[in-house]
Amino acid sequence: MDMLSLASEFLQGLGVAVIAALLYERAARLPLTSLQRHLLVSVLFSVGAVGPAFFSAASSSGLSFDIGNVFVVLAMTYGGWITLTATTAVAVLGRLWLGGAAVTSSVLAVLICSVVSVAFAQMVKGRRVSIPALAGVGLLTSVALISVFLLPREIAMKVLGEVAPVAIVANVVAAVVVGRILELQRSHVGPQRLKEAPLGTTDTATGLLNRRVFDKLGPELAAAMNWAGQPYSMALIDIDAFDQVVEAHGHAAGEQTLRHVASVVQSAVRQTDMVASFGGQAIALVLPAYDAERALGLAERIQKAVAETPFHLNGIEIELTVSVGLHTPLPRKESFWIALGQADTALNRAKSTGRNRLEVAV
Repeated sequence: MDMLSLASEFLQGLGVAVIAALLYERAARLPLTSLQRHLLVSVLFSVGAVGPAFFSAASSSGLSFDIGNVFVVLAMTYGGWITLTATTAVAVLGRLWLGGAAVTSSVLAVLICSVVSVAFAQMVKGRRVSIPALAGVGLLTSVALISVFLLPREIAMKVLGEVAPVAIVANVVAAVVVGRILELQRSHVGPQRLKEAPLGTTDTATGLLNRRVFDKLGPELAAAMNWAGQPYSMALIDIDAFDQVVEAHGHAAGEQTLRHVASVVQSAVRQTDMVASFGGQAIALVLPAYDAERALGLAERIQKAVAETPFHLNGIEIELTVSVGLHTPLPRKESFWIALGQADTALNRAKSTGRNRLEVAV
């Protein structure tokens, strides 16, 4: 098989894979239940896993290689157990249906990639998937080439010499291209929920999203993160000694204080983070794609910014501090409301120990 034919078949298979990857975000935006969304993503990954096989390059022994196994390797990271199980099953059935002299080796390669998928998902859990990581998983996909040793030794060595170099390069390129598309698509899932917030949903005192919007969009944002396999964190912020400010300077001063702190908090977060009034002097944050370490760093920066940003009432400088309760839910294991309760408990613990305190839920 000449290099031109190999390149042509690789590009055709890559085209099928790219189309399946581009539809990933569409699935996230449809008004579906979590199970329905997982099933739809499973269909997309299954198409990606078997589609390229129809354009695969075959060696003289009959063993073919294709880039479909990249979808098997990425299934756990971007779809979870349901997607991995479905994609593996469809990929195996597809290889059996296509047949060929080395069908047993092809099926074993899929099963090896399924194991790699679980390992890779654990490696990148709670973090963005970088290009080097995708290149690495492309190399891991090529581990499935050991399946050729199910063939007679002489044929296996011949196949490795003929197919392995091209297959390794193809797997790395496909993993980077497909994985990068999926990662970019996944990064849009959470922000899209916030863009859908209707007009007239802000709290008049702070200018932040109001509690009603928080109660509606907060769980949706958390569900989107869980579906995408991304972490998220929650924080509840409370202004220390707020009642004393109101007693000393009046209710109008209290509203000024709220607006000031809300402005400081808003300026410290990203546009894709949810910042909402939580009632009284409390502010709630939902932070998509924030693991515990990043969330802790943000909470500390907010506390520092509030304490260091000058605030004056009637010509008098007022020293403001905030206490923070922080929680990073276990992926797919805690409901939004349970996670919120954990953050609230952490906040109460922080407030009970003094001013300018930060507590992380345990």
